[in-house]
Amino acid sequence: MSFSLTHSAGTVTQAEDAASAWPATAAAADAELARLAELLAEAGVTVLPDAGVLAVPGLAAGIRVRTTSNPPHALYVIAAGRITPHAGADSAFAYLRPLIEAAARPCDGCGAEASKPCNPNCLPDPSTD
Repeated sequence: MSFSLTHSAGTVTQAEDAASAWPATAAAADAELARLAELLAEAGVTVLPDAGVLAVPGLAAGIRVRTTSNPPHALYVIAAGRITPHAGADSAFAYLRPLIEAAARPCDGCGAEASKPCNPNCLPDPSTD
């Protein structure tokens, strides 16, 4: 049994539709990075912007968001040894929201105050859940 893929003239295939959701250029990805910086600042999160990189020191240790000059253009959230691509600022912000909320609460495990990092031996560390 064979299958043929047909598309009417003027329709967008699923792959083309998905590709259009990602920033088309490095400049568009940089604009999304700047928007993410604004969203984080509005949420009261300290950010350290640099060319193509956004450091977020107030959340879990070592969070960075970066773009690339080569396709695929996206916002790459680098946290806890994982790289997660996001098509835009809203997606990356939603991904970081649990960390923002955890940073706003004191830790029951070690007693660290809200927005302060947990003690190194604290289990579990709510800033990395």
